[in-house]
Amino acid sequence: MGRERRESGSVANILGQQHYWMLGITVLLFLAVALFVDLKPQVGANFFFSSDDPQFRQEARIDRIFPSDSQLIVSVAAPDISSESYLTRIGELTNELSRIKSVSNVESLSNGPKNFEDEVKSPFWHRLLIAEHGNSSNIIVFAKGQDTQHLIATMEAIVTKYDRKTFRVEIAGAAYVAEMIRRNIKHDFDTFTITSVLLFGLAMAALFRSVKITVGILAVCSSAVLVTLLLQALFGQKIGILTANITTIVFVVTLSHLVYMTFNWQTIARDNSHNSDESDGDRHSLARKAVRVTFPASFWSMICASLGFGSLLLVPAKPLRELGVGGVAGTLTALVCAYLMYPAFLAWTKPEQTHVVMKDAGSAFWSRRFVTVALFTIVASALLCIKIPSLDTDPSLLDYFKKGKQPREGLAYIDRNGGSNPLTILITPSDGSKLSTKEQYQKMWALEDDLEAHKGVGTVLSLPVLMAEGHRHAFAFLFSWDRLLKIMDSPKNGRAASTFITQDHSMAAFYLRMEEHVRAKSRVGVVNDLKAIVRRDGFVPVLVGGVYYLQGELAQLVARSLKEGLFWLAVFFTVIAFVIGRSLRVTGAMIFSLSLVPACIFGGIGLLHVPVDIISAPANNICIGMAIDSMVHLIFGVRRAQKDGKKGWDAWVAGRQEQWRGIIYSDVVIAVGFGIFALSNFPPTQRFGLVVLAGTMIDILANLFVLPLLGGADLAVTKRGSDVGEAHGVAEASQSS
Repeated sequence: MGRERRESGSVANILGQQHYWMLGITVLLFLAVALFVDLKPQVGANFFFSSDDPQFRQEARIDRIFPSDSQLIVSVAAPDISSESYLTRIGELTNELSRIKSVSNVESLSNGPKNFEDEVKSPFWHRLLIAEHGNSSNIIVFAKGQDTQHLIATMEAIVTKYDRKTFRVEIAGAAYVAEMIRRNIKHDFDTFTITSVLLFGLAMAALFRSVKITVGILAVCSSAVLVTLLLQALFGQKIGILTANITTIVFVVTLSHLVYMTFNWQTIARDNSHNSDESDGDRHSLARKAVRVTFPASFWSMICASLGFGSLLLVPAKPLRELGVGGVAGTLTALVCAYLMYPAFLAWTKPEQTHVVMKDAGSAFWSRRFVTVALFTIVASALLCIKIPSLDTDPSLLDYFKKGKQPREGLAYIDRNGGSNPLTILITPSDGSKLSTKEQYQKMWALEDDLEAHKGVGTVLSLPVLMAEGHRHAFAFLFSWDRLLKIMDSPKNGRAASTFITQDHSMAAFYLRMEEHVRAKSRVGVVNDLKAIVRRDGFVPVLVGGVYYLQGELAQLVARSLKEGLFWLAVFFTVIAFVIGRSLRVTGAMIFSLSLVPACIFGGIGLLHVPVDIISAPANNICIGMAIDSMVHLIFGVRRAQKDGKKGWDAWVAGRQEQWRGIIYSDVVIAVGFGIFALSNFPPTQRFGLVVLAGTMIDILANLFVLPLLGGADLAVTKRGSDVGEAHGVAEASQSS
């Protein structure tokens, strides 16, 4: 007997210390992430697509045909760009930039044309180096290698040394934009991730007023995030432009499971306090009951969230696929950590020592149908749907940065003076002839003029512009066009022609700098217009590439992923809703209520003309995931009430009475945590946080007011009958309480 008591005591001690083991696991996970995971966001110049994406293959083919280093534009504005002092400082700046280790070549007024007057007359150098209004000149920096962080940092240090009110220096280029985005993402990742976690913790402490519960929630949510980061590192995935937010997403998904589990734990403890057959001293048993009650709804919520993220795996865009992988891994990890780790913290805590456990909001309140609130939500959603076609899923490059601040103002200046976004078009004669003839030269000049005349096109550099520069030399008139082309492609002239035409003279490249501030249609639409001009002038647009084109393709993929993601989620959710709801009416009510969330979100975004960039677009997935989570928990609450003998509206009243705390408090806490992102100086992060903040409010209205009315109320009653029914429900609920 003594031995049995000692063994049972040992088991009890082990069970009683489980929460310390869980805290120890969390600490070990922190150490593992610190040692094995690179937490620096990686954003390269071609962060839109990976090398095996179909959209990137055209870019890769262009690079093989016309290999070139990455290009950056340094624009220098001054009152008089022809003055001797200006040209001297341009030369000094050019020399310093050329000494950067990764810089292969620099072109400017100091080393390109013979002198300023010659540069003004030159069709080539004028387009390349002089801004459209003649108030600034460009320094073109060619760089090699992938270490853009060091390149941009060194360039900025040099630029800061020369920048003055009378010598304003600005930088543009794909590598520069990518580095600015990376810095903003890193800043927000470091600052707001930690801040939002602290806010989540403070909100949990204020909600439950229990140190043990708060410590448990932070430990479990942090563990889920850390496991997700380790899994991503294990599969070779680095933190990218979208996966920088995966930590907050996983934290929130885990937090939702814990909030519902905690409220169910409190409800079970309150109900058991009136049951003499139930021992309320066994806290481990109470925790296990909370797990059994909460797990089915959490499981189906996880399935829906995983399917939502899983739909991104089919999108041929690297950032979206990475988010899909991280989202699926995160939702699975959240469920596992929540149900393996958190019960130990519940067993560590006495329910009566937590806040709101003994309080009851009164079933009289939740027995009301709230017809007015539900109708208002439905009508508002219907009206907002009108603005969904106005969604801007292809925002300007400038919209990634805040107005009135750098780097946006510098990019905007360069954009207004020749364009800031590169586009390359490879052409070949439609009749199959060679480009080394005078006739084709004239046709290409016509194409040059037509492209430059198109609204949205800034500077255009092409073979005819280069050859016009060759024709300016003495005795050039003595040579045929083909002979002059060979001279321009000689080593003496730096093989300049090889940048614009292939060795067999069958294909030529037109390099365009596109303007962002005047674009009135999608980038793909603009590219299609330019292709039409190429065909009209007697050429075939063989390949199109450049950051401008890739951004246009990415915008289409974002729009498609939103549509297809919603469609497949609706299909999967319909099946799940029928399995959970077990009736056509409830299934229809769930689908309709869920549709209000994206309707309001996208309609509101369209109404307010908020850009839907690739960073803020996934906020919709989070909002829909939260809505499904709340909905599933409510339906399971209704089913438990039905098992207890309640029917019809009474079951919905009981389900709403049981789950309203989890729905409201989890959404409010999540809204507070994501709301902190609105303080960011990076507009995509701001939009991400504000969309989630708005989505949580819609979630509460849809699930607590619209869904019960459609799923359980008698919709055929008259206005007076409805009032009588509400009064009867209040009286009946008061008697039962």
